[in-house]
Amino acid sequence: MVREEQAVSTQAVRAEVARILGSPHFDASERNRQFLSYVVEEALAGRSERIKAYTIATEVFGRDPKFDPQLDSIVRIEAGRLRRSLERYYLTDGRTSPLRIDIPRGGYAPAFTAAESAALPHASAGPPRVLVTAFEAEGDQSSFPTFTRGFTRSLIIALTRFTGLRVFGAETALRPPADIDPGAARRELAADYLVTGQTSLQPDRFQVDVLLVEAASGRAVWAETFERQLKPSEIIALRNEVANRVARALAQPYGAIQSDRARDADGQAPELLGSYAAVLLFYAYWRTFDQAMIEAVRVGLEHAVAAEPHYAEALACLSLVYSNAYRFRHPIGAPDPDPRDRALALAIRAVELAPSSSWARYALGLARWFAGNAAAGLEALEAGRRLNPNDTTILADLGQRYAMLGRWDEAVPLIEESYASNPGQPGTYRIGLFLYHFAHGRFAEALAEARRITAPRILYGHVAVAAAAAELGRDDEASDAVSAIRALDPDYGAQVVADLENRHLAPDLVPLIVAALARAGLAVTAPDKSS
Repeated sequence: MVREEQAVSTQAVRAEVARILGSPHFDASERNRQFLSYVVEEALAGRSERIKAYTIATEVFGRDPKFDPQLDSIVRIEAGRLRRSLERYYLTDGRTSPLRIDIPRGGYAPAFTAAESAALPHASAGPPRVLVTAFEAEGDQSSFPTFTRGFTRSLIIALTRFTGLRVFGAETALRPPADIDPGAARRELAADYLVTGQTSLQPDRFQVDVLLVEAASGRAVWAETFERQLKPSEIIALRNEVANRVARALAQPYGAIQSDRARDADGQAPELLGSYAAVLLFYAYWRTFDQAMIEAVRVGLEHAVAAEPHYAEALACLSLVYSNAYRFRHPIGAPDPDPRDRALALAIRAVELAPSSSWARYALGLARWFAGNAAAGLEALEAGRRLNPNDTTILADLGQRYAMLGRWDEAVPLIEESYASNPGQPGTYRIGLFLYHFAHGRFAEALAEARRITAPRILYGHVAVAAAAAELGRDDEASDAVSAIRALDPDYGAQVVADLENRHLAPDLVPLIVAALARAGLAVTAPDKSS
């Protein structure tokens, strides 16, 4: 974290410049490295008033003394690139630097800020408040004069689909970026995060650079560059596609914003952090489906919905916890031995309170599916997808449901799109891809997907490995997977047929999986049809 009013020494500034220039993560050109050294030395010498476009152009870039900054924008363009290089450095090697060097917008004189040892609190205790500032336009955009403004609007629209955020609208975000700084956003707008950046158009491509900044401190949280080929006939669709990808990266339950806020909740009891902290802890759990976390998450969310019964997001998250307890066979401390009824009641109430929430519809979809109504489950999941097509969790789980039913043309594109957009999501959704390959006799591909599930406390990853390995004659791997199944559920062989049928697995898939598990060494008991 940084605080501007703290004084820093000349020696400390020069040491930081040396660290920056020596870092492999500082990707500036040689010209911009000289740019940085020049403006820093001028500022240390007390000559900040001389740091102008003209002096930089003539003394650093070797421009003719007749240089006119009104006609040649080289300094402004290179300053933008230098700012981005510095931002990336402070996201990587510079995260632990004792001070920070920035080139504030609106000028070229550097700012030196010393690091604090303690984190500043977020501006708001509830759902994060996000301000999307107007992106800067770099290069000649006369052929597409509304591109940058349109991108900003598209990003705002994409972010508002994530109902767990509070997004400032266009009338605020389309102010010139020089008018907005982190301190002002914190004081005037109570924003937790700023989303800023710039677009660049070239004859054959366009590029969007995005930076997420914590408003309380100016700390750079996340940065990324998105590049696409420039196809004039498709430029609007491509612009919107990049805006959607940015929104996903920022706003997913395990995206940049929630991950940053969840770090504050780690290791602390949910009841001491309040209702929103319980939701944050849920999102930390949802990234891994860690069985060791589920009971603490459930208890924290139960406290939250008891204290705030109209908190729809908490209701939806708690419903998903109960659905997970059933689908992954994870024991919880709830008095009702069947968590499905509680999951359904919570999800129905969440939708009543927030009918436009994609997450509430998602919770309802899973609750209905596991309650035995596959058609109603798919209907709710599709409704959630329509409300927020950028939510890769919904895409992945909807694809998973279609895969269970053997509807491959619908399943596979959804799951593949979800992982292409968000490779960091849980590997459990790859069970759908395992089923796809296994059903078509592609056992090597099925085993490859099964190995990528990487969820040792979830039974079904081991089921997938055991079945595929057995078909390939990999007896040792199949045997190890069966041992893992028995360790998690010693009686699974007697329940496997009923379990797969209860999960709506396509009727022609059930005997294939069961036969493969028997070949792997699992003692499968045929169900009693007489009762």
